[in-house]
Amino acid sequence: MRALAVSAVLLVPLLAACYMEQPIGMPTPAPDMRIVAQVTDTGRIAMANAIGVGATEVEGIVTGADASSWDLRMLRVSYRGGQAVQWNKEQIRFPRAALTDATERRFSSKRSWLIAGLITSTAFLAGRFLGVIGGGEGDGNNPPPH
Repeated sequence: MRALAVSAVLLVPLLAACYMEQPIGMPTPAPDMRIVAQVTDTGRIAMANAIGVGATEVEGIVTGADASSWDLRMLRVSYRGGQAVQWNKEQIRFPRAALTDATERRFSSKRSWLIAGLITSTAFLAGRFLGVIGGGEGDGNNPPPH
């Protein structure tokens, strides 16, 4: 059971590496853009009833955005203390002043293939090291079966 927990802790950062984040590069994000944004101090107060007290970061898919508000289908909210809560794409409207430092989060197939190769290589080497893969121990002088 302990090995499973250690494996999970080691794999989570690797799976997160399959995504890239870059500045959105425009004043308002485009519809269907997946973004991650920091919640401002005023946003924490204004949005406490909608997303919870102490929110520090949100991730969602933009359904609409203008100079005064951004509408997101919520995927995740992170809170002070490191806790994160997954959402089920519920739509929330944020006043523009509630969010800052927005970045686009995009899936990276190049990074995914790289991580898949690293995981496969590591598993193969671990299997060889533990004797699960490859020849077993023996002197090769075993009699033939009857």
